[in-house]
Amino acid sequence: MFVRKIIVCACAAGLLFTSQARAGKVTDDLRVIVDKTLEIMKDPAYAGPEKKEERNKQIHAVADKKFDWEEMARRTLGPHWKEITPAEQKEFIEIFKDFLERTYISKIDLFLKESKDFTVKNISYSKEIQDGKYTMVESKIAMHEEEIPLNYKLIDKNGNWVVYDLTIEGVGLVANYRTQFNEILGGSSFKGLIEKLKSKEGLSIVEKKP
Repeated sequence: MFVRKIIVCACAAGLLFTSQARAGKVTDDLRVIVDKTLEIMKDPAYAGPEKKEERNKQIHAVADKKFDWEEMARRTLGPHWKEITPAEQKEFIEIFKDFLERTYISKIDLFLKESKDFTVKNISYSKEIQDGKYTMVESKIAMHEEEIPLNYKLIDKNGNWVVYDLTIEGVGLVANYRTQFNEILGGSSFKGLIEKLKSKEGLSIVEKKP
């Protein structure tokens, strides 16, 4: 269960006016990024431990094209974002991005070792829900006779649709970490939060609601 949830990572409820379609340009662009990431992770050329750093750089470059780390970091910190300096905001973005990559890539690696037959064919995209500058792309991951819902939340930044959140089985990545970060900052400092992100101490991945 733990590893299964990781693979679907590496985020519009209450919309009043929406348009729905089974697919669209936002979905098509997102599909390219997801497929490319999986292709890199399954490429035998990057299988050796000596190729790990190079492979992760490739994944990082692909993810940067579609994930808005600053938007994600700002939403994750919530009101605390305005309490830190611009220099601290920049530091948090980089540390948080590195934290997500280290956490999720390592777990996806573990999953792919156990499920060697997993391919892009296991991922299906059902529809887009658009409301102005926001879009949610709904997808499902087919695994072991189960379908795991994974929804991407995107925002239009100057004509470029970028991901700012993921919802896995109904649980949002941003909300999950915002709760944890609020607890940490309630009893510690910004420096303490940074240290926990670097060590991953006391932080958990997105878990399914009971």
